[in-house]
Amino acid sequence: MKVLHLISGGDTGGAKTHVLTLLPRLMEIGVEVELLCIMEGVFTQEARKLNIPVNIIPQKKRYDITVVKKISGFINGNNFDIVHCHGARANYIAAFIRKKIKAFMITTLHSDYKLDFKDTWYKQIIYEPINYFALKRFGYILTVTKAFKNMMIERGFKSDRLFVVYNGINFDYKPYFISKKEFCEKYKISYDENAKYVGIAARLNAVKGIDIFLKTAFDICSKRENINFIIAGDGDDFERYKGEIHAKGFSDRIFMIGHIDDTDSFFNAVDVNMLTSLSESFPYALLEGARMKKATVSTGVGGIPEMIIDGETGFLVSPYNVSDISKKVISLISDQNLSDSFGNAFYNRAKENFSDMKMARTHKNIYDKIVKEKKR
Repeated sequence: MKVLHLISGGDTGGAKTHVLTLLPRLMEIGVEVELLCIMEGVFTQEARKLNIPVNIIPQKKRYDITVVKKISGFINGNNFDIVHCHGARANYIAAFIRKKIKAFMITTLHSDYKLDFKDTWYKQIIYEPINYFALKRFGYILTVTKAFKNMMIERGFKSDRLFVVYNGINFDYKPYFISKKEFCEKYKISYDENAKYVGIAARLNAVKGIDIFLKTAFDICSKRENINFIIAGDGDDFERYKGEIHAKGFSDRIFMIGHIDDTDSFFNAVDVNMLTSLSESFPYALLEGARMKKATVSTGVGGIPEMIIDGETGFLVSPYNVSDISKKVISLISDQNLSDSFGNAFYNRAKENFSDMKMARTHKNIYDKIVKEKKR
């Protein structure tokens, strides 16, 4: 079986982590995979380090369809059985090549396509309908949560063409991380061995609910000493958020450190992991926190209730309910036994249900089904 994964190559979020986690495991269980990207970047560099075969056919602009012939020729010339797409840009290309290739085409839905371009109105007007048009034409769509599958059914997609495959991460390796003190010194965070640290790792865009995180931080900082906050992530609103923190007078307790690659050190440094998204799929930021046995407070949106059992492996909260979010965070900070219990329970649940090998085997089963269907 030969599978080509098609993705833009400029991805930095969950789709990137998903693909770079999945492909090495697929190779381990006997699936021949290659990666095709339309741009060079950190994504392709990391893929090569993982010994994933990487191919580049450059597309400078979204509306440049001259790549269609090149990509179609590459697929047919290498006799791929399946082309597996990831992301709106890959889906856009798939809409043009699907009738030109022999391979069966599928895609993974990593996010709600109606929210992918929420931060830019003109992109939302142009690219959302194009992505919907492309999604309608795939043989199968893999969704990373049951909630997404149900959402797609409600929007008119056929249930028998939808598969649920949860994201997974590697629980077999021993994480390497620097100490909390070293981490704070590296990112210019005020370190106090008696203080507790609450963190969020997310892109700084509207759908991630950074405004909610900040309101929670402002509320707690005004009530309690020795609780500090760390925001790891980058985006267009970085300076605006930084300005709000300064205006509130909490620059010495709420720290914005930008994008980080060493996530294990980040999760080691925080005592409570938070996610305040308004919409989510099956976020790696929570799975990575679970691997480090961190107590978690998250909004119960998208597929997160499929990951976290409220009151057992973490706290689920409603978006915008800052008072309740603050209470849940403070309860974990104040009760180390409860915090440890949540962290250990989340680790055990994630290890059993959301490993990268389980994700890979589920994909292989789907690929096998597709190849058998093609041969009929």
